[in-house]
Amino acid sequence: MAGIKDVARKAGVSITTASRVLNHVDYPVAAATRRRVEVAARDLRYSPSALARALVTRRSGIIGVLVGDMVDPYFAEIARGVEDAARRAGYLVIVCNTDRDPAVERRYVETLSDYRVDALIFVGGERVGASERRKLKQVLAVAIKRGMLAVACAGEHAGLPAIDIDHAAAAHQMVEHLLSLGHRRIGFIGGTADVSTAGQRKAGFRAAMLAAGLEPTLTVNGDFTYAGGFEAARRLLASDGPTAIFAANDEMALGAVDAARMAGLRVPEDLSVVGFGNTSVALRARPALTTVSMPRHELGVAAMDAILAALESRVNPVEPASRRVSSPSTLWCARRRRHSRPEKRRVSLDVHN
Repeated sequence: MAGIKDVARKAGVSITTASRVLNHVDYPVAAATRRRVEVAARDLRYSPSALARALVTRRSGIIGVLVGDMVDPYFAEIARGVEDAARRAGYLVIVCNTDRDPAVERRYVETLSDYRVDALIFVGGERVGASERRKLKQVLAVAIKRGMLAVACAGEHAGLPAIDIDHAAAAHQMVEHLLSLGHRRIGFIGGTADVSTAGQRKAGFRAAMLAAGLEPTLTVNGDFTYAGGFEAARRLLASDGPTAIFAANDEMALGAVDAARMAGLRVPEDLSVVGFGNTSVALRARPALTTVSMPRHELGVAAMDAILAALESRVNPVEPASRRVSSPSTLWCARRRRHSRPEKRRVSLDVHN
C-alpha cells in the first residue's frame, strides 16, 4: 500500500508539501505542484490515514453527541439531524447515551476529549441543581480550553450556547389553544421535575392559565414516560376532573389517553388530551394527537451547522455573542374542537427568545 513518502517521491516534492496538499492544510502551495501531488496520489491509489490526518490538521473529524436515551424517538430524530449534516461535511458522529446523568455526561466528556473529538453536542435539557453539574462544567471548561467546541441542542446545558425553541412560549400557546376551545379546567402533566425543559414547559402552562384568570392547580409530574403519564392522569381524573389534559411530552399524553379510556372517558369527546414534541408515537396515536411540533431533525442539523461554521471560522461558539439560536415550532392540531370531525392543520407558533 502506497504511503505519503511514495506520493512525495512520485510528485517530486517534499513529504511536508505532499502532506499539506493531501490533508488540505491552509498553506500556500502552487497550483501546478498541488496538481502533481493529486495526480501522484490517484495513480498510486493512496488512501490517507485518518489518524495521520488528525495529527497534521489537529482535527479528528469526529463529533460527539450526548443524548438522554437514543431509544427515545425525541432524542433519536435530533441525533439523526446532527448525523445527516455531519456526514455531508465528512464528519463521523459518535452517539453516547447518558440517561441525563451529569456524572455519566462528565465521564463521556473526559473520554471524548481524550480522543480529541472536534466538538460535543448535548441533546436535551439538563438536570438542574445536580451536585455533579459543577464538576461537568469544570471538565467542559478544560476541554474547551484545549480546543474542543461545544453546543447544546433542544434544551439548556451547562451554560453552553443553545440551538432550541422557546419551550415556555410553545406551552403557553398550546394552553391558549385549549382555552379557545372553551376549556377552563386544564390539567398539566409535567416532565421530570429537575430537567430544565420540563420547568420551562410548566412555566409556560402556568403563565397562560394565570393570564386567563385561572389557577394552575391541576398539575402532576409524570417523568416523561408513558407509565408516568398514565399514573399522573389517573391522579388528575380522580380529583375534580379536568376537561383537558396537557402533557409535557407525547409519551405521557398517550399514557393519559389510555388512563382516560380505563376511566370510561372518550377522547376527545369527554376529555381533550394534547402533547408536546410531535414524535413518531404521536403520529401513530388513535385518535390522532394534538401536539406541539418541534422541528427536531432541523434542530440537529442547525446544531451541526453551528459547529461547522465555528470550525471554519475558528471562532468558538461558546463566546457570548452567539448564546442562543431560536427555531420556530408549530402546533399540530389533530382536532379543531371537541365533538367535531377530525381536522389536521398546522398553525404557526410565533416563538421568540
